[in-house]
Amino acid sequence: MKHQVNALLVMSSLSGMVWADDKIGQQVTPASQHELSQAPASNFSGKVNFARYPVMPSQGDVAPAIVNFEAGTITNWHTHPQGQYLIVTEGEGRTQEWGKPIQTIHKGDTIWCPPNVKHWHGASEHSAMSHIAITPVATDGKSVKWLEKVDLPTQAKPLYTPAKAEIVQLSTKQLSLVPIAAFTATGDLEKLKPALIKGLENGLTVNEIKEVFAHQYAYAGFPRALNGMLTFKSLLEERKKQGIKDLQGAMPTPLPNGTDYYQLGIERLAYLNKTSIQDNSKPLFENFSPTMDYALKAHLFGYLFSRDNLPPLEREIIVVSTLSALGDVNAQLRSHLRITQNLGVDSVQMQKIINTLQQAVGRDLANNAQSVLKQLQ
Repeated sequence: MKHQVNALLVMSSLSGMVWADDKIGQQVTPASQHELSQAPASNFSGKVNFARYPVMPSQGDVAPAIVNFEAGTITNWHTHPQGQYLIVTEGEGRTQEWGKPIQTIHKGDTIWCPPNVKHWHGASEHSAMSHIAITPVATDGKSVKWLEKVDLPTQAKPLYTPAKAEIVQLSTKQLSLVPIAAFTATGDLEKLKPALIKGLENGLTVNEIKEVFAHQYAYAGFPRALNGMLTFKSLLEERKKQGIKDLQGAMPTPLPNGTDYYQLGIERLAYLNKTSIQDNSKPLFENFSPTMDYALKAHLFGYLFSRDNLPPLEREIIVVSTLSALGDVNAQLRSHLRITQNLGVDSVQMQKIINTLQQAVGRDLANNAQSVLKQLQ
């Protein structure tokens, strides 16, 4: 993807500037440290609060700009003869002063870079970032001196898991996901309801079970997933009337606006398949269906797997259970059984999943899953 930096005002270059031997460096002020004050009611028609940003010294004209960075895009090293003030308006970004560590910046943060301090700034690896740049102009009309490109660390990330994952012991809570996913996939809502109750009793939270259906729609389709979600919603209303208080659980940590979910999906596939990022960067079907390639990598593996209130192993248990219950999708089932093994589920623990499947969907479908599993051994 071609990286672009769009600005309402493009800052000009400056030649011949020498760094000042100044001990004062970049000052990043997090949004949380900006103290809010109530504005006087006499001057406004309603409630207004404001926060004063640190003062920016200036002895002449000031050039403001809005700059929008695509994910992964950063500036070259540069300096400003009169300094520069940045206000992050969207997304997540990075900045670094020469000789100091990289700092992460977020919406609402402000950065004051004093005159002639060598630095760079831009978007984070997976998130776009926008900031307002307020730059005093020097007497010669220049406001920036551009320098060399930034040599970011290029630490290779071919694998996201160790060669041999730590063996996990599946809990009753994790195994409770199997019948919930299986009954939703087959559309057996009568059996789904007691499976949901059992899952809640075994420690699954409300938000974890919601994630089951959200993740499952990519494999079983929206109609089945929506029916499962509606069944769960109805069950929770019944339990509330009975005075039962179910544990809500955590919501997923939101990622910044502008996050590059396609790139996240590529990296997640590398993590799950224990292969290189380069191997997973290739388009599916040799560009036969770019739409399918984007949907699978950006939304399924990028967006859904980034929802961290349900870990990757639990999501794979859901997928294996769903595909096993559907039947006739052995190529996909084989792939996800392999991923489940990559996440530390050995043959003994995998047999627990198969046995739980047999109780839920019957011997034939469980035997099919068992047969596919043997092909991996």
